[in-house]
Amino acid sequence: MSKRILSLILALVLILSLTACGKTEQTEPETAEEIKEETTEAIDFENFDKEKYKDVTLNVYCVADIVAPICDVFYEDTGIKVESLVMSNGEILQRLKNEKEANTVIADVWFTGGADAFIDAASNDVLLPYDSIEGKNIPDNMKDKDGYWYGTSLTLVNLVVNKDLIEERGLKMPETWDDLLQEGLKGEVSLSDPASSGTAYNIVSAILQSKGEEEGWEYISKLMDQVPFFTPKGGGPSQNVINGEAIVGINPSDGDRELEEQYDFVKLVYPTDGTGWWPQPVAVVKGSKNEEAAKILVEWLLSKRGMEQIAKIRHAAVAREDVEMPEGIVDIKDVKLFPSDFKVGAENRDAIIEKWNSLLQEKGR
Repeated sequence: MSKRILSLILALVLILSLTACGKTEQTEPETAEEIKEETTEAIDFENFDKEKYKDVTLNVYCVADIVAPICDVFYEDTGIKVESLVMSNGEILQRLKNEKEANTVIADVWFTGGADAFIDAASNDVLLPYDSIEGKNIPDNMKDKDGYWYGTSLTLVNLVVNKDLIEERGLKMPETWDDLLQEGLKGEVSLSDPASSGTAYNIVSAILQSKGEEEGWEYISKLMDQVPFFTPKGGGPSQNVINGEAIVGINPSDGDRELEEQYDFVKLVYPTDGTGWWPQPVAVVKGSKNEEAAKILVEWLLSKRGMEQIAKIRHAAVAREDVEMPEGIVDIKDVKLFPSDFKVGAENRDAIIEKWNSLLQEKGR
């Protein structure tokens, strides 16, 4: 082969190589930009392609039975089927850890539960963080800053008060937390045990965060003296009021007025100086075999459409402020919420419970 022919061949190869490289450099940024656009646009659920996911079934772990009817509406909107399994927070967390260790992830989404349990799950690397589009409509204090979970409905702490006994004994209707320390309410306030009740623990943690350690424990010590015994579950105090065993019960609520509607002697009070609260989160499980569909469920739940269904079906206050509350549900804009850092609360749990038990022992209880 002559040097002239060889030179021509080498030149041709060089030209083709440069052309190929040039094409690669041009197409990669376009593809990346297209992906970016796809993941930053809100999903149009009114015109959703139901056929695309008709063969997909999501496995959702939850702590509330009410999840099923909410997911039924999601199926109507998207064609994505949902199978829900109800367990406690601890059971869900342990199951997710076991699935991860066995490298056999069954769950796709975790919906409802305690924020502290979701924080624990994130620290154990069983949740998938992602930047939800609809999640941008959720207030910062109601979602994880790294995108591990987003709040949906809310649990709000209120005071269940027997207004007839308040009037009969000439007591001030409680409006603030300090009003629970009235001499006339000694032995008449009902509270659950923070060692066994997530409700009570969140209340204690929120008081400490809002008042500070020293003032907070001083208040909690005085509140303990008003409570004759501590119920094992969060729903116990309201039942004590209904049964005539207490005048005031510190109670977890979905923001509804159901107890007032059922019992004419009951008044529900949200303390004007702030109250405890926590979100019912939703998260994608890391390792989900249906990650794309799982994110669609999360986007739907966080959308205005999804939140409206949660408020309607669960009869609960929700995290989005642009959702009109059904009649009988408190608007969170009308309730002062304690500033709560749920991560700090989760990290300090053991120390707080230890201090609580120590105070009880000092009081001989």
